[in-house]
Parts: sequence; structure tokens; C-alpha cells
Amino acid sequence: MSVEQKVRDHFHADAVRFDAIYEEDKNPIERFIDHVLRGVVRRRLDVTLEKMQPLQGKTVLDVGCGSGRFCLAYAEQGASHVLGVDFAPAMIELANQYAKKLGVQDRCEFRVGAFPETMKPNEGPYDYSSACGFFDYIENPVGIIRDMKRLTRTGAFMSFPKENEWRVPLRRMRFKKLGVPLFLYTEERVKQILKDAGFERYDWINMDRDYLVIGRP
Repeated sequence: MSVEQKVRDHFHADAVRFDAIYEEDKNPIERFIDHVLRGVVRRRLDVTLEKMQPLQGKTVLDVGCGSGRFCLAYAEQGASHVLGVDFAPAMIELANQYAKKLGVQDRCEFRVGAFPETMKPNEGPYDYSSACGFFDYIENPVGIIRDMKRLTRTGAFMSFPKENEWRVPLRRMRFKKLGVPLFLYTEERVKQILKDAGFERYDWINMDRDYLVIGRP
């Protein structure tokens, strides 16, 4: 089974539980785990929204959109069109449900499939693109980042989980038990990946568990 298929199957089966990271209605133990071990998931969204402002009238592409939480936030902040792509059907199903519930379905489009294969000919460019919590599961990110650069006018927001961080052993153990590949990064490797993908200019944000990079085309 390929890396992509293992990751897709995992997130298709685990969509509801993973999405619960963004919810506060949970028991104290679950809340503690999500805030301490996975709190970066929500902080990435907060920082990304802050750095993208103003979003009014902008277009955004979200690669590996999951349940669409970033996409929904972009639309609520005024983006005129948001495209989210994810290869887990259950995630896209949740994203469409949330978009309808929030009344932003007219500005949010979600597609099941891999990036960039799901993109239409001559589509884009978008003002912004994002891929947060995505490269954790991608074996060869250079080609994907190169395509994000091609489809982005202003800034490409990307997160990379640190290889040397206190939560790494726990995370490696959990993903090994699940049978899901996990890819971690040193600062040097991320900078080489960005160079290989054609990003010569970028902003670097050192978060607790991740490197958050804003590539400037």
C-alpha cells in the first residue's frame, strides 16, 4: 500500500475525531490532550489568518484542507472564493456540511483528490495558498510546493513539523501503532526543500512544534 493510500485511509476513517481538535465540547482529558499535544493545530490557523489580512475579496487555495476549518475561516474573514482539496472523502463531506451550516457554501468549493491532479486546466492563480498540517504525511513535498508557488500570487503558507521536539517520541509511537507514515523536518531540510521548489523569499515563523513558512512567489 502506498504512503498516500495509508494516509488517505487513516484520515477518511478518523475524520470526526481529528476534526474534534477544533471543538471545545469535550471531556477534560481530551481537552488537555488537544491543547497540550495538538494545540499547534489551532495556533497555526490563528497565525495564518492574522498574516493573510485583509482577506476581503481575496481568493485562497487550501491543500490538504481536511474538514475545511481553514477554508471556512477564510470565507468568514471575507475571502471571495476558497478552494479546499483533500484526498479523504469523509473530510470533504464534513467540510461541505460545515460550509452549509455557516452559510458560506457559495464561496467555498471542496474537491476530493490529490493535489495538483484535482486542479483544472488554466485554474488560478490564487491570492494565497495554504498547506498546514499536510507535509507531516507527504514523502516528497518539493513537487507539491512548486505547484503551490505556480498557483499563488502573494503568499503560500506551509507548516512543517519539527524533527527535534519533546513531543516527537510520543507522536512517532502513536503513528507507528496506527500504521500511518509520519515525516518530520529539520530547519536545514525545510530550507533546502523551499530552495528546490523555487522559493527564494519567505517569512519564517518558529512555532512550538512546527516551522510555519510563508513563501513569497
